[in-house]
Amino acid sequence: MFTILTTWISERIITVTAVTVLTVAAVPTTLIITSHDDHNTVAVIQPADEHNKVVLVSAVKEAGDAVIAKLNTAESTCGTQVTQVVNTSKVAAKVQSNLATAKAQIHGSVAPLIAAIRSDQERFAHLKFVTPRDEENELAEFNLIQVIALGDGHSNGTITVTCQTVLITITQTIQITVIEITPAPCTTKHERDDD
Repeated sequence: MFTILTTWISERIITVTAVTVLTVAAVPTTLIITSHDDHNTVAVIQPADEHNKVVLVSAVKEAGDAVIAKLNTAESTCGTQVTQVVNTSKVAAKVQSNLATAKAQIHGSVAPLIAAIRSDQERFAHLKFVTPRDEENELAEFNLIQVIALGDGHSNGTITVTCQTVLITITQTIQITVIEITPAPCTTKHERDDD
């Protein structure tokens, strides 16, 4: 019985490997092998189970949310600094429109980064096939966004630079004008006697 089974299996393996034209298409974690013979044989190797996909998607979501929280904190801190600079100045009431513009500029620097992270999270969550390598790539992308926005500890990020620019701009808009009043010209004793 064992020899018959071995012979049958070896004949089947020879049949599969003797395909004349073989096309291999790789999709992340999925390998699809199709043959162009009379039998139209298709073999599909399925990706990792659904539980692993959920774990990977969850890890990407958490990492993205952590970067978003850092960006929101940076925006809030920067906004607070700008508000304090304006409020401690003597002309705080006159530069309120500049304060609103500064906060809009800061938000305008943070909002696209948050939108990009959320978009990546959404795209990743809806991928049909997910591998640990895909997760690593996504996490590296989030780290890059964080370094660009907040810096790496040795250099400033775009949000830090934006905040400093706004503070400098507000400082420059506070101008003090000194008006010098010149006294009337002095008259001599001779000029006073003539009058």
